[in-house]
Amino acid sequence: MAASSTRTDWALFLLRLAVGGLAALQGFSALRHAHGAITLAQASTWGLALGELVCGALVLVGLGVLLAGGLLAVLLGWPLVHGWIHGARALGDPRGLFRLLTVLACALGGGGKWAVER
Repeated sequence: MAASSTRTDWALFLLRLAVGGLAALQGFSALRHAHGAITLAQASTWGLALGELVCGALVLVGLGVLLAGGLLAVLLGWPLVHGWIHGARALGDPRGLFRLLTVLACALGGGGKWAVER
């Protein structure tokens, strides 16, 4: 049975809220707990957290979902790929893999009917 247009619209809306909201909250939390002297390592961590916050907010409101979701997938996927390159198990971080797959699903699905960019 094929999904109706209304069900698909609601699914994309809820997926966008979950992915964007969680990414924005995680980025905000990382920035809020940042402290100390600014080093190169901390600057890159802050930059990644800021990128996650901004991309998550864009996905949340539905503005440039494909681009913001793609950038968010890169930000979330890099630690996983880096670990795999250096010998980590493929399912060593199931939460990170789940977040990456949901972000990819959101980016591929687009903003849906109730996105700001519509």
